Amino acid sequence: MLRSLLCLAAGVVLAAAHTSADEFRVLAWNVESNRPGQPPVSDADVIADQLVALMRDPATRAEIVALSEVEPKTVARYRQAFADGLGAEVDFVTSASGGYADADSLMLAVDTRRFRIDDVMELHRYAGIRANFTVDDPSSSEFGAVRARSPLIAKLHDLLTETSFWVIVNHLARGEEDLRTDQGRALRRWAADHGEPMIAAGDFNFDYVFATSTGNAAFDAMVEGGVWQWLKPDPLVDSNWSEDRKSGRRGVDSYPGSILDFVFVANEAKNWQGTSDVIVRSDDFPDDDRTSDHRPIIATFDPVP
Repeated sequence: MLRSLLCLAAGVVLAAAHTSADEFRVLAWNVESNRPGQPPVSDADVIADQLVALMRDPATRAEIVALSEVEPKTVARYRQAFADGLGAEVDFVTSASGGYADADSLMLAVDTRRFRIDDVMELHRYAGIRANFTVDDPSSSEFGAVRARSPLIAKLHDLLTETSFWVIVNHLARGEEDLRTDQGRALRRWAADHGEPMIAAGDFNFDYVFATSTGNAAFDAMVEGGVWQWLKPDPLVDSNWSEDRKSGRRGVDSYPGSILDFVFVANEAKNWQGTSDVIVRSDDFPDDDRTSDHRPIIATFDPVP
C-alpha cells in the first residue's frame, strides 16, 4: 500500500500550493538502487507510485525532479511516473557515470511547460580538482572507466521568466572520504568561476550532525568562502535511515539526528526567496526492501523579487 503523505511533519508545515505565479519547486530524492548480485533493497514500481503521489499532492508537487541511485532500466518508469503525476510532458537527462556496474546513475527531469534543458555536462574534474576517479586495476573489466558518480550539471531556461540557471544533481562518494572532499572543492570552484544562478541538490553524504551543527570535511569544502549557501530546513529532520543489519540491531538507525540530503544555492540564486524541507511520510522509516532508505527533500524558489 502506498504510504500517505503528511503535510505536517516534525513541526514543518509544507506549503499547500504555490503562493506566487513565478514560484517553482525542486524535489531531490535518493531512490536507492539495487546492486547486481545482491538482494533487492527497493522496488522501482513502488518508488514510481510514490513519485506519482508526490507530484499529485499540492504540498510536494515540483517542476524539477533530481533523482540519485537510478538504475538504467528504471529511467523510463520514473520519467513516466513524473509525467503521470504532473499530468504534463517532461524532459529528462541521465548521467553516464555511476558506480556498481552503471546501476547508480543520476537523473534530472523537468516539467516542459515551465523549463527547457539547454545544456548538459558531467563534472569529472575541474581546475585540477577531481570530481571522480577511474578504475586502476588492469584485471578489472571496468579498467579505465569512470568509477563513481560525477555531478550532473544542466542549464535550464525558465520559459515563464525568460531567464536561465544551472541545476546540479549530486550523489557524492560515500566510502571514499578523500574523493568526496575533492568533489566538494570542485563544486565550490566551478560555482565560483561561473556567475550564473545555480542550484545544487541531492545526496551529498555530508554527515551533518544536528547536535554539533557540524558536517564532515566535504561539507566544509563545499561551503568554504560562502560560494554555496545551504537552504537549511527548519527544523532539521533526519533524511536517511541507516540500519546496521549485521549487528542484529534491527529497527535502530545507526546515525540518528543527521542529514545527508541538501539543497544549496550560489550566485544570484542566493537572492531568490528559497526554502527547503525534508518530506516525512507515514511509516517511511524504517524502510524495507521495497522503499527507499532516504526521504525526499523539496525546495521552493521565487526567483522574481
